Amino acid sequence: MNKTIIQAVRDYIMEFPKLKDGCLLVDFLGNEPVEYTVEPVPCNPVYKKYTGGDCLKQFLFLFASREYYSEDVNRNIENLSFYEDFSKWIYERNFNEILPDLGDDRTALGIEILTGGYQLSADTNTARYQIQLRLLYEDE
Repeated sequence: MNKTIIQAVRDYIMEFPKLKDGCLLVDFLGNEPVEYTVEPVPCNPVYKKYTGGDCLKQFLFLFASREYYSEDVNRNIENLSFYEDFSKWIYERNFNEILPDLGDDRTALGIEILTGGYQLSADTNTARYQIQLRLLYEDE
């Protein structure tokens, strides 16, 4: 069965045990906490070309959330700690070669974290936090 890469990445992230009661959307993040999204980032899909014509491909994406936000230091530490835990989870799964199932025609080789979790924007009650990742894979 052939899956889209974004669908495979979403399915993979759905396994993160600390996702709160929000929902994991694709390419959309609402204004009410707690919600999550996976969004593709524009990039050249060819990461590396080999002499024989084969290539290593990449899929850049953001994992983002809409969180409660205020001047309460503990709340904001909790928001950032979520992304620290997410990073550890990605590192551990990558180390143990537990990677997204990309279907019959592609093989995932690894996921890299390109940025730590950070706040992108905020209003008086909510903030968008995000982290950027790269999935490396081969087409067969």
